[in-house]
Amino acid sequence: MKYFIAFYIAGWVLSLLRLYYPSIKFLKRFKIESILVEREYLGWFVAIIGFGIATPLTLPIALSDKLSKEFIVAFCDRALR
Repeated sequence: MKYFIAFYIAGWVLSLLRLYYPSIKFLKRFKIESILVEREYLGWFVAIIGFGIATPLTLPIALSDKLSKEFIVAFCDRALR
């Protein structure tokens, strides 16, 4: 069980660092008025919980460069709306 928890936490952190962080960095670079940029701590809190729940789904995306780029583009597109 401890290996599963360790793997899950590692996947969770990897997903946050490979998917959410670059998305927010991209949005901040262009000074886009998004709730995710304006309330950064709230966005991180929601992302931590959301990615924690969705880790089994986001881990394969985080491990693939092509899918990571597609996720970031789609995430930023939705954040701009």
